[in-house]
Amino acid sequence: MSSQPHPKYMATIDRYYIDTRSLVPALSKAEPSPPLPLLSTLQFSDQEAVTRFIRPADRFMSLASALLKYTFIHRRAKVPWSHVQISRTPHPHRRPYWAPTEDWEPPEEDTGRIGGLEFNVSHQAGLVAIVGCGIPTAQLPTLDAHHIPPSDSSTLVGSFDGLDLTGHHTLSLAPGEVRLGVDIACTNEDKRTPQDITSQAKFDEWVDIFAEMFSDRERWNMRHAPIHVPVVEHEEGDYWDSDSSSADTANGEATLVSLKLRRFYAYWALKEAYIKMVGEGLLANWLRELEFLNVVAPASPVNHQNRHHNPNSSRALSPSPNKPPHVQHNNRPHVDVMKWTSPERAERGTTTLLYGRRVEDVDVELVAYDEDFILATAMRGVKEPEPGDRPGDRARWKRWVRLDIEEDIRPCAEGRCRCLGQPPGPTIQAMARKGDK
Repeated sequence: MSSQPHPKYMATIDRYYIDTRSLVPALSKAEPSPPLPLLSTLQFSDQEAVTRFIRPADRFMSLASALLKYTFIHRRAKVPWSHVQISRTPHPHRRPYWAPTEDWEPPEEDTGRIGGLEFNVSHQAGLVAIVGCGIPTAQLPTLDAHHIPPSDSSTLVGSFDGLDLTGHHTLSLAPGEVRLGVDIACTNEDKRTPQDITSQAKFDEWVDIFAEMFSDRERWNMRHAPIHVPVVEHEEGDYWDSDSSSADTANGEATLVSLKLRRFYAYWALKEAYIKMVGEGLLANWLRELEFLNVVAPASPVNHQNRHHNPNSSRALSPSPNKPPHVQHNNRPHVDVMKWTSPERAERGTTTLLYGRRVEDVDVELVAYDEDFILATAMRGVKEPEPGDRPGDRARWKRWVRLDIEEDIRPCAEGRCRCLGQPPGPTIQAMARKGDK
């Protein structure tokens, strides 16, 4: 195995998301669930996967996940919406993928003609996100496993080419294979995030619950590594050390613990994104051998913005009389941009170790969305081109783009878009709307 990372494929990464929280009304038990927009435009198996959920919030997240995958495949592979077929790897991992048909004509992109697609999806607490890109050749799952036990970890020199890390049937990663992983962590999720962890002792107990997922070193760092918190008044890089006297009082300790808890979720998101990139899940028995060092949780972007832009405020949740029921309220691009960590401030200083050796061929990144979300991405074998000189190139570079179900996705689902480079077909619109009503 070569000691040098394989050259990376140059590709534009799509980052789309749907925030479903404003789409799910507060219902009494007697009220019926709200209608699911564009459900009938999905393949029947995907419709079943959505309607299998009981809670409206879960249904909308499942629907948004399907719509994001369809939109990405439709736009990047240039296939009609009705021809989109999503496959999954075998049980227990069931990682979604797209297999090109024999008659598919690969489109030409700025970086060259693609041969397939790679993508990954995550959802948590109402937020659903997808990362994806074109790849040089189709990457289809295989049951060939090349297990390298821990005793052979000396052969891992910055890479895990061809490594089946668990012994489960899984995808073997070939040299240069492009793989993407994304995970969303919510730092304040109702009924899941602990509300009584306000002291260091309680936080230590909380961290030890996850001893099977995180190594001893990771858990020590979670508990004791200093927190460097951006000062709101000095956004250009001034920091204070949270292990200083600011934590002497009870309020200071609670503040420090809340920041450590936020960092815990950054660790969680990183580990999930990585194992999803590989094609595993929390079933993997190598979780403790995968370590992240120098983890810094990105600060909440809305701490620096006016709180009236919060999409979950009562004003944002109020239906707009001038928009269809599934148009996302407050749908203003400049407001959405302010809810995200800017690409220039994304946390990219994390060190990744596998069996104690540094992983050189995977790039991990952390960003924050709104007040309570942290997103981690893990990318292997791919490099994004630097922004060009065309107007808007820098503004779009590495940005997360919100897709509105009515304004952005429905035209694609109903054949009224121009994504395929042909005039829209009005008859498809009527057929799709008939099924939605």
